[in-house]
Amino acid sequence: MVDFATITAAIGAATAGVGLIDKIGDQVSRFLTKSKTPVMPVEHRAKIERDGDAIVQKHHGVEYQRITSSDLQKLPEAELRHITVLEQSMENHYAVWASVYPQLALAIDPIAKAKTEQQLKGIIVAMKGDLVGILDFLLQAGLDLDDHYRNIRDVVARA
Repeated sequence: MVDFATITAAIGAATAGVGLIDKIGDQVSRFLTKSKTPVMPVEHRAKIERDGDAIVQKHHGVEYQRITSSDLQKLPEAELRHITVLEQSMENHYAVWASVYPQLALAIDPIAKAKTEQQLKGIIVAMKGDLVGILDFLLQAGLDLDDHYRNIRDVVARA
């Protein structure tokens, strides 16, 4: 039986990882699909967050699905421990992305812009396994990915 501390850490890591995906997902999707959509914040229907010792998915602020700590006991301990590694790695990739992505809008010179785009593609390829791994963990835990979570998973998986 998996101890409660491991499960609690997994819940924290999974929801922190999803928080990073929420911060970066629209930017990555626009970049990879070459979308000219305005850079305005998008209001998504679905949101995954922590609620005590549970992972909760809400649609328009209304709870849609809840995965409790007892639900997570069904997962292998190795998976519960690994999600913390994925979240820490995703945090590192996010820090690099957050410093490079704004440079894209400032790049006037075509060579500088091409270099920035190459850097961003490299960051996406490097974070792909972490991002998909976090979302796969949530699927394995029993959440139904919806809205932008499904979209970013599909877009990044093709990168």
